Amino acid sequence: VVETLGGVVTCEGSSCTHVVTGKARRTMNFCIALSSGAWIVSPNWLKQSFKQGKFVGEAEHVLDDEEYKMKYKSEMRDAVMRAKERPCLLFSGYTFCLTKHIEPSPGVLSPVIKSSGGKIISKLDEIDEPSKTIFLACEEGMELAMDAAKRGIKTFSSEWLMTCVMRQEVDLDAPPFAESL
Repeated sequence: VVETLGGVVTCEGSSCTHVVTGKARRTMNFCIALSSGAWIVSPNWLKQSFKQGKFVGEAEHVLDDEEYKMKYKSEMRDAVMRAKERPCLLFSGYTFCLTKHIEPSPGVLSPVIKSSGGKIISKLDEIDEPSKTIFLACEEGMELAMDAAKRGIKTFSSEWLMTCVMRQEVDLDAPPFAESL
């Protein structure tokens, strides 16, 4: 249907303009697409577009996902509009340091962070500005997280990061990593 209407289908979140889905997903490509300002629309958008013989307006077809609303206490429409206003800028100005055992893995989280304007460093010694650095930790990295916190670095879990991405809001007032256990 997409190609019939003149569109191109891609599996790369960074190059897509629309994600057609019945459910918000926390996959790397979904998060990258959302952060890049892609429309997140229901399959009904594609059906209506096919009926009209052209792509129709997206605004009235933004995904309405009950699970998303319950989990994130927000509307997908709000996240989409925030991302469209500031594509690829959610984490602009922030530097992230990830523990190696974090889940999802650094191989998944790093592209999500970079697509949202964040910078990645591999060691605490590389930190320039502690107030603009976020250390993402897991239980296996508790000692490093405590060291980071002592240096005045904000420490959070990967769940915090994914929630920020899915809502397209950076919540620096959330409980730090050690308190979230």
